[in-house]
Amino acid sequence: MDSTVLPSQAFTTAAALLGSVDKKVVVALRDGRKLFGILRSFDQYANLVLQDAYEYLYVPQFGDLETAVYGKQSRGVYIIRGENVQLMGEINLDLDDD
Repeated sequence: MDSTVLPSQAFTTAAALLGSVDKKVVVALRDGRKLFGILRSFDQYANLVLQDAYEYLYVPQFGDLETAVYGKQSRGVYIIRGENVQLMGEINLDLDDD
């Protein structure tokens, strides 16, 4: 194969996710939620399946950022429709606070 030609999967959106399978990712959704989990599967529409998913929740108290309440809600296996994904990225486990 000619080394100046990129493989055909380099031009498809879903194929770009191939390197992230079985890795911990963060997914920002269009409605503002942020989900964390292990990417187990995806399809040609960028629908995602996360295992051991959890969502970080943020609740401001009386409009004061100093007294905001943070929480982590377990979601288990989570299926995300591709059109709702705003951003997805891998998490560096060396820097993860878990």
